[in-house]
Amino acid sequence: MAKPRSRKSIVYPEAVSVAQEIQEAAAAYGVRCEVVNVRQARDQLSSLLDRAAGGEEIVITSDGRPKAMIVRYRPKITGAKWVSLKALRDTMPMGPDSASLLDEIRSDRF
Repeated sequence: MAKPRSRKSIVYPEAVSVAQEIQEAAAAYGVRCEVVNVRQARDQLSSLLDRAAGGEEIVITSDGRPKAMIVRYRPKITGAKWVSLKALRDTMPMGPDSASLLDEIRSDRF
């Protein structure tokens, strides 16, 4: 009868070298990075999310190849900074009444 396999993950030699390459590349940029396989990520997801929230980057591998990365959430804010209409009006100089100028322009067309 076959012996049941344990839940320990099997580490392949090429997976170790890939993990080392990823960690070395991250260290070159001054980033703290850890490499975990899919099974470890599934078993430790809560703690990995807490670590990622703290600024650590975690690379998830499958079959020794990087597949995904868990990083801290940073919302993307796009567009111009909001300015109130009052602040906008305050930047515009007050001029003379333009009603007479508009009347002239309109009368010249017809």
